Amino acid sequence: MKAVILCAGYGTRMRPLTYYVNKGMIPVAGQPILEHIIAKLVRQGFDDFIIAISHLGEQVENYFGTGERFDIRIQYVHSDEPVGTAGEIYKMRKLLAHERNFLVHYGDIITNLDTQGLVRKHVQSEALATIGFVSGVRVHTGVARLDENDNVIEFEEKPQLKRACHAAVNCFQGVALEYFKDGEDIATETLPAMIAAGEKVVGFVDQDAYWQDVGRLSDLEEAENLL
Repeated sequence: MKAVILCAGYGTRMRPLTYYVNKGMIPVAGQPILEHIIAKLVRQGFDDFIIAISHLGEQVENYFGTGERFDIRIQYVHSDEPVGTAGEIYKMRKLLAHERNFLVHYGDIITNLDTQGLVRKHVQSEALATIGFVSGVRVHTGVARLDENDNVIEFEEKPQLKRACHAAVNCFQGVALEYFKDGEDIATETLPAMIAAGEKVVGFVDQDAYWQDVGRLSDLEEAENLL
């Protein structure tokens, strides 16, 4: 099964670093974010990768090459401009056309989510899409509950969510490619479109996984501590 890693975009939330460094090449605990992701997926049995790149994508290609030194295979799909997460998949539809299933992993998260378990559930359920979920993700702002007169009756700063949260790791059947459109986003458009159309979309919840977004400068220290 091919593993797709989405590492395109300008990384605007990581500026000024991303003026000069591809967001996937920003070092965390001594290695680029992308290297942590690839190493995790290799440990979980993946060896065939497609990486979506755009801004400063040549840095990724120069570092990882064909994947030979990592004993894996890497192909790249380059966009001159960001085209949305679904658009990145749309651009690689010829490379994925003959895949029965494929994995999609966002390139700005650090997690040890049980990808093998996700794939097993996806295959066994015969779902069009399987969404990876984690629990205990911390909100980045305070959350309050107000009464009808706007009196604050409960307030908690940066609570951990009790609901299942999107891990940004998903598995799709190859036939799902028809739902991926240029310029669209997987989470806000592709997956909701599948659900609205009555397609079988299931969830895989890993209660034990750690998960860290590395999309903002303020996330780097937390990611360093985590790793």
